[in-house]
Amino acid sequence: MKKRYYIIIRKQWGGARALAIFTVMALLTSCSKEFLDRGSKVVFSDETFWTSENNVKSYCWEFYNLFTGYGTGTNGDFYFTTFTDDQAARSMDLFPTTAPASNSHWDYTYIRKANLLLERVPAMESLTAEAANHYLGVARFFRAFEYANLVRHFGDVPYINRYLDQSEVEAIYAPRTPRAAVVDSIMADLQFAAQNIRSTDRNKALGDANMVSQEVVWAYMSRVALYEGTYARYVTGDAARAVALLQVAREAAGNVIGKNSFSLTPVYHELYGSLDLSKNPEVLLYKSYVSGILTHSVIGYTNSSTMMSGLTKDAVNSFLCSDGLPISLSPMYAGDETISQTLANRDLRLVQSVEGELAYIGNPNDKGFTSSTGYIITKFNNEGLGASEVLAPNNPTDAPIFWLAEVLLNYAEASAELGVLTQGDLDATVNLLRARAGVAPLLLAAVPNDPLRDADVSPLLWEIRRERRSELIMDGFREWDIRRWGKLEYLNPAVKPDIFLGARIVSASAAPDALPDGLSISSDGYILPYGVGVGRTVEVPKNYLDAIPTGQLTLYQLKGVNFPQNPGW
Repeated sequence: MKKRYYIIIRKQWGGARALAIFTVMALLTSCSKEFLDRGSKVVFSDETFWTSENNVKSYCWEFYNLFTGYGTGTNGDFYFTTFTDDQAARSMDLFPTTAPASNSHWDYTYIRKANLLLERVPAMESLTAEAANHYLGVARFFRAFEYANLVRHFGDVPYINRYLDQSEVEAIYAPRTPRAAVVDSIMADLQFAAQNIRSTDRNKALGDANMVSQEVVWAYMSRVALYEGTYARYVTGDAARAVALLQVAREAAGNVIGKNSFSLTPVYHELYGSLDLSKNPEVLLYKSYVSGILTHSVIGYTNSSTMMSGLTKDAVNSFLCSDGLPISLSPMYAGDETISQTLANRDLRLVQSVEGELAYIGNPNDKGFTSSTGYIITKFNNEGLGASEVLAPNNPTDAPIFWLAEVLLNYAEASAELGVLTQGDLDATVNLLRARAGVAPLLLAAVPNDPLRDADVSPLLWEIRRERRSELIMDGFREWDIRRWGKLEYLNPAVKPDIFLGARIVSASAAPDALPDGLSISSDGYILPYGVGVGRTVEVPKNYLDAIPTGQLTLYQLKGVNFPQNPGW
């Protein structure tokens, strides 16, 4: 168990609980200017705080709260992101029809915090040039992190790159900056960060393990550049911009791969159910949870009498058979009359993510669990937890934040999009993941042509995207992947009927005489998680971006700023 206060503080990244412990221990104090102005038991002013590297380090810990991980309720990056074609939530996810007054994603708090750090560090005589550049890189990394999130949600947003006093009203209420310009600034910040933030090995040597490192920056750069590059290609139609960003994504991912500092953990499930990811060779950065200090709810929500959000038929069918072929082509596919048949000869990532027994309304498993689709989620379980630790919100397992598998997928997809993917690239990326999953390698000379493939997606890219879906199932990526690919129609059951279907529980030739209250099935025996005859409206281009909150629009309009709403809202 992780018991020492210092370790807990460090590994929890300086959140509110850590700051309280620090005050009690009379060591260091936090961080934001508002807190400094307010004062504390260890009194600092803005003038006296910026005097040592330890103070700067403590200031930076609060940034790590931006990594949600498994979350503390239902707000985590894993499992709870159900508005995809992968899961059927307990109640149907729907797009809002009107713009809300507020949106938690419209938040410049950490951008302002980063801008203050960027302003104060250069004037600190106590820092070496190397240390100063490291913390400037940290500030620019987290500023980029926040702007990437804003752009992903809202498109054009005001870009503020300096610390503003509250009296600077005109600068605070700046007009929306075009998305491309904001993304260019994000890339500039990440390039600076990659050149100046300490490497993983250097952080460890300084006693700062599990902190943002050069490798983490590269991994994140590959994520953002891949997102914005494919968004430019498939949503906004800017081909030249797409190529430039995809090249950045490929190079950044390649930098991580080329260092040979990380390797895949032998068992897929070990990434998601571990009490300690500190020695996992695949993980670049993780969020540590500790019983009684900081815990989460993912295991609790998939191990309780509350119905869980199960995998859809569409998601389950997307997993390959062990021969590397989709179920539409593989002679190894055994059908789906039973769960045993469904899981036979299949990708181990599916086998390690769901239970080998169906449970649904009227037919719970021996623990009393049910799933909206019949598929019980086991991906995040840890069989060694105590009875209280399995309950929400007491789950103490660590959450990966950046890990090698995603980087490999980023490299493969960017290379495929650029038309430069080689067999060597596949063997160093996708086929490593397939080997762990017990699936035959993907060969450029024999790429399967899935009859269910979208006509506008090449067979190779189709398989690369399938690999990403299988590897990162329920990890929070899918909802954004379908947006950047211009495939929002995947959320429309009129286009993809299987997203509103679950497991097959009754064969077509043996329909039941009666069903338990609340359970509906299709004519061919598949669970209907939302009942009969329901649909979902998807509006394009409206639903590709969130609405600008009306409360924000009003504030800008009162200042006389032209601040247009997003299309369709």
